[in-house]
Amino acid sequence: MEVPRPSRICSISRREFHPNEPFFSVLTGERESCVRSDIAIEHWTEPPQECFGWWKSTVKHVSESTTQQVSGETLQSFFERLAQQPDEADTFYILTLLLLRRKLLRYEKESTDEQGNRVIEVYAFHADETYQVPVAMPSHERLEKIQQQLATLTTA
Repeated sequence: MEVPRPSRICSISRREFHPNEPFFSVLTGERESCVRSDIAIEHWTEPPQECFGWWKSTVKHVSESTTQQVSGETLQSFFERLAQQPDEADTFYILTLLLLRRKLLRYEKESTDEQGNRVIEVYAFHADETYQVPVAMPSHERLEKIQQQLATLTTA
């Protein structure tokens, strides 16, 4: 499954986002595809029940989009480490969504584990391996910390 890029337009009001404006993105699934909705802060209440992922982002300036991004190799290495750390399930889940967006992982399916928790199965091209990733959406505060943690990978 391919995660679509941000639209830069609010899915509810249809207005264009401004540079540095925060917004929320929601992922829902329709058969074998993924639908992304970008929602302006003023229209956000909570993630829809049917979504399998959501996060907060900020619209970048055009000049920011050309800055150095974290390499796929660095992210994949971090993914491998997090796969071995069950206490970091929310970070592992957010990183999985990022790697899906970058097409470094392939979405296979969603299922439920023995305890009734949602799990997504992804295929890692770099490792030629399939991973079971718990759907562990963090709180808003924790999500901001995870985003900061991922941002520090560029300077590490």
